[in-house]
Amino acid sequence: MGPGWIAPARAHCGTLNSVILYRVAAPKEIVQVSRRSCRTAASLIVLPLLLVGCTSAGGEHPKINSRTVREGAQTPPPASAIPTIDSANDKPLPLDPYLVNPRQLSVINKAYAKSISLCMARFGFTYRPTVESPGPRDSDAPVTRIDGRFGHQSARLMAKWGYHPEGGVLAIQSSPEESTRKISPDMVVAGRGSSDPGKAFGPGGQIINGKTVPYHGCMGEAVKELTGSADGALYDPQIAIDVKLKTLNESQQDDRTKAAFAKWSQCMKIGGFAYKDPLAAGGDPQWRKTYKPTAHELKVATADAACRHKNNVVGIWYAVDFSYQEKAIAANATTMARVKTDLESKMKAAMRVLAK
Repeated sequence: MGPGWIAPARAHCGTLNSVILYRVAAPKEIVQVSRRSCRTAASLIVLPLLLVGCTSAGGEHPKINSRTVREGAQTPPPASAIPTIDSANDKPLPLDPYLVNPRQLSVINKAYAKSISLCMARFGFTYRPTVESPGPRDSDAPVTRIDGRFGHQSARLMAKWGYHPEGGVLAIQSSPEESTRKISPDMVVAGRGSSDPGKAFGPGGQIINGKTVPYHGCMGEAVKELTGSADGALYDPQIAIDVKLKTLNESQQDDRTKAAFAKWSQCMKIGGFAYKDPLAAGGDPQWRKTYKPTAHELKVATADAACRHKNNVVGIWYAVDFSYQEKAIAANATTMARVKTDLESKMKAAMRVLAK
């Protein structure tokens, strides 16, 4: 991703580094991609008007911080019914209705891009942001949530693709259209409300072709149209991200999950592979060095799937995670209800934009 790329909102900043998705990045030795400290889990919209960075299309999140996530009781919640499963990707989780799912993500991104285009047209500019997918999803990926939480789970896919995404890692290239697109200074101002190269967004108020630039430019107007505020969260608000990451960590650190991990680790040792838990196996830096899995990676992944199955690792992990999510939602009932309502409103607004 070259200069000019920007995530349309901060909603997922830091999420990919915290949630283990077992996605293998394009090899550094093969593909030269600019390093970024923060990337969203959402699709990216190509906006050459903007600076690269982890900056919100509409400013900061609503004023909610991680301390609003109540701890509740210190004792672990009961994991009532533990299913015997190899994959939980087709199983619902309590947080699913509160977080943007893949279908909603696509709708929001398309509406966001269209809203920007319509705004830019008012200033006399033809500008159509390109909506870029973050990459293909495995055929067994969950549809009710963006991240799988439990890593690769399909023995069939793991035997063929290891810890790589299905089909292998694809090279990332800038489209010829983006590299040759001409962006005038007035377009930059109209797009982000500032001509200062040191700022991702500005207060607006400039006059271009007889029209007043809105707060944070056309991007701010697009965020406002979808969320009700130019400072709104285009995707997941911080409280929802906090709850997601908190419960993920709790489920991994729970004694029941750790016991399953220990059995899994012992099983892996029998096959000659030393990993303390499935997170270590899926996150082995060796897997990031090649476009496609090596023979060794396939052996590790195949053993991983077999040991998961033998010890019902996913079933236990899923049940424990489910319980922590239920507990967190109950402890933050009022706030989470607002998150769900806001998401529903955001989707209605996106559909209205797309119907224009």
